[in-house]
Amino acid sequence: MKKDPRKEVLALWKLRSKAEKKAREGGNKDLGLRAGVTSGRHLDPLSELVRSIFIDAGMPPESVHCGGRNLEVPGFYRPQKKWDVVVVHQGVLVAAVEFKSILGSYGNNMNNRTEESLGNATDLLEAAEQGLIGTRPPWLGFVFFMQDDDKSRGGGKSLKQPHFPVDDAFVGATYQQRASIWLRRLLMKRLYNAAWYAVVNPKQGVNGVREPDADLSWAKFEAAIRGRVGEVLA
Repeated sequence: MKKDPRKEVLALWKLRSKAEKKAREGGNKDLGLRAGVTSGRHLDPLSELVRSIFIDAGMPPESVHCGGRNLEVPGFYRPQKKWDVVVVHQGVLVAAVEFKSILGSYGNNMNNRTEESLGNATDLLEAAEQGLIGTRPPWLGFVFFMQDDDKSRGGGKSLKQPHFPVDDAFVGATYQQRASIWLRRLLMKRLYNAAWYAVVNPKQGVNGVREPDADLSWAKFEAAIRGRVGEVLA
């Protein structure tokens, strides 16, 4: 039976919202998804959901790591990075998956998340070329959630273009649409192999979790996971 991830997304979103509120009160104004749920890693339902797909596809449970332990993978420009889900089987990095989210301050945070996604992928792909993580190219997954509200459905301030025009794709695009452009381009440039994108309005319960882009859906993300496992085990 196909899994409906909306309950896990909503549960994690509530944890993330509570943790971010606490962190902001302590002076931290820019949190990724991992930082937002640090206080409740053992309750992280999304990591467990993704882990369950890898295991159902054929990975031994001991090969699929999440929940804060055994998540470090070597980099090239830095010693290592801690991913959210890491799958290692018989010396092969089967997959590394990153979770990110935005609750507000969309202009600044979108730039931050974009830079992080580019840097993380570039670092790991170069580490692979240098032979630091086994003999096969890594499979990278990216999961991104955004608060569904009036501001994310809007475009913010007009884009400044003092020297050169920006890409037409971004002109007039809402923040939610910009996220779709960004994630599609990560896949197009093969920096990541699969991406899942959802927006969340917690006031509406599970019906408030929706996927703005059919090509960045959970169904496609799950299919890509199963395809990667099948390739490795073949």
